[in-house]
Amino acid sequence: MRTHPIHHTWSEGKGRYIFLDLYRGLIVLFMIEGHVVRDLSLPELKSTQWFTIHEIFHGITAPGFLFGSGFALAIATQRKWEQAVTFGKPFLRRLWRAVVLIFIGYVLHVPYLSLQKMLTTATEQEWQAFFSFDVLQCIGFSLIILRLLLFVLRKENQFLSAVVILLLLTVYTTPLLLNVHSNQNIPSALSSALTSKSGSYFPLFPYAGFLFAGTLVSWLFLRFAQVQREVFFIRWLFVAGILLIAGGLLSEYLPYTLYDHHDFWYSSPNYFWIRLGVLFVIMSTLWFIEDSILTRTSAPWATPRWLTTLGMQSLFVYIAHLVILYGWVYNGTFNLRYFWKDSLDLASVSILTLLLTLLMIAGAFGWRYIQKHHPVYHRLLIGYLTFIVVWPLLFSPE
Repeated sequence: MRTHPIHHTWSEGKGRYIFLDLYRGLIVLFMIEGHVVRDLSLPELKSTQWFTIHEIFHGITAPGFLFGSGFALAIATQRKWEQAVTFGKPFLRRLWRAVVLIFIGYVLHVPYLSLQKMLTTATEQEWQAFFSFDVLQCIGFSLIILRLLLFVLRKENQFLSAVVILLLLTVYTTPLLLNVHSNQNIPSALSSALTSKSGSYFPLFPYAGFLFAGTLVSWLFLRFAQVQREVFFIRWLFVAGILLIAGGLLSEYLPYTLYDHHDFWYSSPNYFWIRLGVLFVIMSTLWFIEDSILTRTSAPWATPRWLTTLGMQSLFVYIAHLVILYGWVYNGTFNLRYFWKDSLDLASVSILTLLLTLLMIAGAFGWRYIQKHHPVYHRLLIGYLTFIVVWPLLFSPE
């Protein structure tokens, strides 16, 4: 009986899940292209039907990151189960990584690199922007919830049942939270975490649901992999994706609804299931590509190392492209949006997208090289970057 390469990778603890890195790399490409086109295109382009279709496809990027993070969580947990359910340094290290993601997410939103200046001069709009939830905060808090839940329950079936309940609660309570931002008794930081109506792009409701779903799918995938039935599971995943897409679309046309009103693009459970179905289709398709092509040929074209590297270094690319495109406190007037916001035609924005993508690929390879071959320098570089952010943030008067 042939042992599937992914099953071998999982059981022996060697190598990587190529299809998962391909998936992450593809999501990164969607992210870069979507951000450049959205911010730098001419207003005339944004009023076309083409741009509307583009925005619908771009709406899969953040759910894709979250789904992939949940998938990776299950893999890491299954490989080192005892570390996940036992209090100790490995458990605390995993929690700390989630806290770091949250910290980075908020730091990317700071109006000034000085806590003192923020407390004394930041406007209400600047505080709102600071508290707004982005994909890193959503991933970080969701991972903490799952890590603590796993630590408390300690049993696999109970944990999976709890994640299913969390997923459904997250999806179906989202429409009920739309007006929570208008409640004066709820702090802005909390309302920003709960709903997109408070100005957040990716609040916990419903976006944490994508991470919960990724965890469930990955866990089931690994169970099937243990008995060498990955092909059956992936086929089921593809069919489930098609059914979710069709079911979500058809449900919008039913003459009744669970809610008095809901916004399809911001809070509809149907839109959630449609996007989750798209992710099922993408991931299962990439698995079949790996199984039928990448693992059966040594041709260079069949192993897109640049794409898998983008996937492995998705956090680095995410941060780097945001700083280059939107700027930060260190480069407020030296970024792509400052020079070309709403000013590029289709040809120009396409060229700039390609150039930024190539730059990010080069950066990902460079970061990966330092990480792999010079781990000491890698840690020193991270330490230096942390210092030049944390020190002035805490101690600079302005």
